[in-house]
Amino acid sequence: MAWQRVASVADVKPDAPVAVTIGDKQLAVYKLGDEFYCLDDVCPHAYALLSSGFIENERVECPLHQAAFEIRTGKCVAPPAEEDLKKYPVKVEGNDVLIDV
Repeated sequence: MAWQRVASVADVKPDAPVAVTIGDKQLAVYKLGDEFYCLDDVCPHAYALLSSGFIENERVECPLHQAAFEIRTGKCVAPPAEEDLKKYPVKVEGNDVLIDV
């Protein structure tokens, strides 16, 4: 695993995650308060990018069928999805957001 820069701190807004692709992985970087989180961007129920979904109460809702996931953990909290999202380590160095994929 290697840390990779995916965004600047200013690019990631609480209501607008940053979608990134690394190799064959589609990921989304979220900001809650002063913390950053990285999750798989593809809903496990049906192909939809969660970075295009609705964010509320520290959850992201799938824009296709309204499955919901906790941003801090990736845990699935509303059907029709039944699987959690994979969460990736995130760190901030200066103004750079890095993830370990």
